[in-house]
Amino acid sequence: MYNFCLSCGMPLDKDNKRGNYCIYCTDEQGNLLSRDHIQKGIAQWLSGFSANNKKADFMKRAELYMKAMPEWAD
Repeated sequence: MYNFCLSCGMPLDKDNKRGNYCIYCTDEQGNLLSRDHIQKGIAQWLSGFSANNKKADFMKRAELYMKAMPEWAD
């Protein structure tokens, strides 16, 4: 088993783990949510680090971030 979500990279523990994924990347049954849904969540998370940057394309940044995750790697 992995210690991080294969979809978003979040550290996994007993409270937020559903198989190899976290609770934010899966539904109640443990099924992986859509790529688009997860990308939007990661974009929102990334925007929290530079919320005043109105020019940043956080969806594009999330897309690039996801390429480093085992679930979404090309």
